[in-house]
Amino acid sequence: MDRMTSLLVLGLILASCSGGTGPEVGDLCMAVSLPLVGTPNGPVVTDVGLELQPGEGVIVVATATDPQGSDDLRDVLQTVGVFPDVECRGTPVTIRDDLVGSGIEETFGTAVSIVDDPGLYAAIEAAVSWPVELSFVDVDGHRTEGRTFARIIR
Repeated sequence: MDRMTSLLVLGLILASCSGGTGPEVGDLCMAVSLPLVGTPNGPVVTDVGLELQPGEGVIVVATATDPQGSDDLRDVLQTVGVFPDVECRGTPVTIRDDLVGSGIEETFGTAVSIVDDPGLYAAIEAAVSWPVELSFVDVDGHRTEGRTFARIIR
């Protein structure tokens, strides 16, 4: 077999073995891997987590850095939206808080209460990661926005 025929056969074999079940969840969500980078000099989101509080809810934690230092992040509200399902359908539950400083993990508070939404709490609890939508900005207006998957903290 010549090289071109070999490549064609290999491609057909790989295509038939792939399962072909449709797009991955990350594709549906248009999520990207961390770090999330926006405009030049904008905040860089380096970590997002959903911390399970048994009997209470899901707390959002996030860490971002700013190339211009902590002063550019202090006292500026940041937004994290937790999607109501793993395929990013529906309107995210949003929570806002400011960051203490560049590179310091910030606790945003409870985004999902086990009392108010036990189904969403259970779905997040069963997951390894969960889609979130982020909107971070610094005092100068440099912005970072996008979707990623938060890690689940047990």
